[in-house]
Amino acid sequence: MRNNSIKIRVGGNDFAAFIGAANNAGISLRGIKTQGKTLVCIAGKDCEKDLRRIAARFGMTFEVSERKDMKSAARGFLRRSGAFAALAALIVSVAASRFFVFSVVVTGASPELAAEITASLAENGISGMTAKSRIDAEEIEKAVLNGSDDVAFAEVYVDGVKLVVSVRERLPEYESEETAGKIVAARDAIVTRVEVSGGTAAVKPGDTVRKGEVLIEDKIVVGDPLDPGHKEITTAAEGDVYGRTWYTRRLIIPEYREVTVRTGRTYVSTSLYLKDMIIFGAKADHGFGEWEKISKTVRMDSVLPFVTVTDRYYETETVTVQPDESYIESEVYAAFSSLSASLDKTATVLRSYKSQKKVDNYYIIILYYEVEQLIGCREA
Repeated sequence: MRNNSIKIRVGGNDFAAFIGAANNAGISLRGIKTQGKTLVCIAGKDCEKDLRRIAARFGMTFEVSERKDMKSAARGFLRRSGAFAALAALIVSVAASRFFVFSVVVTGASPELAAEITASLAENGISGMTAKSRIDAEEIEKAVLNGSDDVAFAEVYVDGVKLVVSVRERLPEYESEETAGKIVAARDAIVTRVEVSGGTAAVKPGDTVRKGEVLIEDKIVVGDPLDPGHKEITTAAEGDVYGRTWYTRRLIIPEYREVTVRTGRTYVSTSLYLKDMIIFGAKADHGFGEWEKISKTVRMDSVLPFVTVTDRYYETETVTVQPDESYIESEVYAAFSSLSASLDKTATVLRSYKSQKKVDNYYIIILYYEVEQLIGCREA
């Protein structure tokens, strides 16, 4: 169907008379075909009025079923162009999501602190659309921690097209009175046991205490503490206080890592020495671009102190691999062992566990040791 044309449907019995009258009027009809008592054909758009009059003269029905003009062609082109544009935008969006983040999300912070962190990142060029290659998670974590006294912990990772900054706000420091002579908490904990041999307990099992909080007072109360006439006798605070506390460590394991592997090709060279003087030295012309070398020294059982040194070269190459479950478990085991070595000598391990999540192109694993340990004491 050409531009500036119409497709018409004419209903009636005398199609020959309609076609003849159209020809006599100089109207060209194309694609003529009949469908029962309906004549279907194509004519010029400017002939519509004349064809309607001819159909009416022979008592026929007349209907335009389709119009084709430059405007409709343009609309069709625009529709197709819009579809192509949407498809192109989708492709660009998917491709861009592999290399860019489009927003910064701060979690675990008050609106004021979140706004402060977001503004600080923006000053360093990290806001809105940012190339993932420019994002150094460890450096951002350091900047967040050093940039605000209100942040106790920061974790930064890329999740799809978002840069997530997860923080934990620093709790207010425990404001204690002068603690000289008193026993105070060495770390944050939940009190489990209080054993007092001098002074007065200031906490009981189940209490949550902050580092620096008084555990045992350096006094003994005589009488009812609520009675204004009660007496307080100063004495040395002595005893042991135990508490439940946690030790943590974080691992970041890339989804892809580069490792060096042997290709299977080797080269061996042997040199002969008389004591420290070389008698014969083989050239190490293995030609390997990357290699590992293992040397073996053998002292010969002879009158003269001959020594042979055999160098075996293994050709290597660097390949990119994904960490399998066994590799992750070995890293976790090594980290748990290191964390265990850092526990307080008085600590009794209650349980250990880990949390693991996959974000963008690496794994974040946090290890926990829950222990009971001595959090405050003074020798009697």
